[in-house]
Amino acid sequence: MPESHSDIPRIAILLDTTISWSRSLIQGILEYSRTNGPWYVYLEPQPSTDKLYLPAGWQGDGIIARVASKEIASHLKTLNLPVVNVSSIQVEGADYPRVITNPASEGAAAYEVFRSRGFHNFAYVGQLKEGYVNRHLKEYEKLLAENGHKLHVYNVQRRGGTGSTDRLTKWLESLLKPVGIFCWGPSLGHRVIDTCQLAGINVPHDVAVFGSDYDELLSEASHPPQSGLRVDTEQIGRTAASILHSMIQGEKPSKMEWLLEPKGIIEKLSIDTVAVEDERLSAVMRFLSEHALEQISVEDVLKAHPMSRRTLERKFRQAFGCSMVEHMRHLRINHARNLLADTDEPITSISDLCGFSSYNYLNRIFKQMTGLSPSQYRAKSRADLI
Repeated sequence: MPESHSDIPRIAILLDTTISWSRSLIQGILEYSRTNGPWYVYLEPQPSTDKLYLPAGWQGDGIIARVASKEIASHLKTLNLPVVNVSSIQVEGADYPRVITNPASEGAAAYEVFRSRGFHNFAYVGQLKEGYVNRHLKEYEKLLAENGHKLHVYNVQRRGGTGSTDRLTKWLESLLKPVGIFCWGPSLGHRVIDTCQLAGINVPHDVAVFGSDYDELLSEASHPPQSGLRVDTEQIGRTAASILHSMIQGEKPSKMEWLLEPKGIIEKLSIDTVAVEDERLSAVMRFLSEHALEQISVEDVLKAHPMSRRTLERKFRQAFGCSMVEHMRHLRINHARNLLADTDEPITSISDLCGFSSYNYLNRIFKQMTGLSPSQYRAKSRADLI
């Protein structure tokens, strides 16, 4: 029997459709609705972060929104509808279930990017008056402190900019180099790269730049193109839609915050460097990056770059904070994560594609490094995490 039109939920998606982050998130919502719907979806560009736009008299069943201001939170309260928030901004009065990327995992990914390239100097650029940026910063700062590193922070004082270009230039020039700079969002990373170029600071060899999110437009507009975190925005959308669906059906959310894991990194020229002066170590690191997914050993590295094994291993650990074997494992596990999340490739095949000698070895190392088995990781990366 056909479903009555009155039984089909009416959903509003209140996001800025001009940015790729929102468009990808919306794709996740629509994918969920196609599988679990149908839904009637209201979707129009939302040009402001301080207000929301719904047609007069709109009658709906639920809303997915980026609740980025007190004004939006207050307006949503008056509608008396189920709401799921997809904003990292923590607004007073916005006591809605929220789906975001885990800030601790973002910091860990940035640290691994810089650590694996031999960096010992670290910096952060963000607008610290925003609570969500402060949370992001504190997680990163804590991780660096645990590993014996100090973090240099540049506070963006004006919304949408980096304040005085002269002030940013002086700060960049004052940093001990080479330095890895983690930026809140690709727009700030873009400005940092531009400022470096105008000041004659080499990117990436003196300053490597990594954004907390990769945006196909903003990241590629930089020169050199900007690396960034691969945030699973479609999964955020699917998860938010699933939570809203259960709320519409009268269920209470099991928790108020869902922290989703990033999917990996997008490597571009802004981090394409190895921050060590020893040319032999740089060559070894390049060799590992090019061949780590093959079943190579330390002996293969030594054949390509002859030197004392003891000397190489000692210098490698001093420069990069881990052994060559540990570094190869990181590269292989990161590739395995991407394949598990993005493909239906059998796990036995993934072990071969990532340079592991057997499925059992992949399973043991993967669980040791991530806390999950490969099959658990694949299920978690695809589940609607309610």
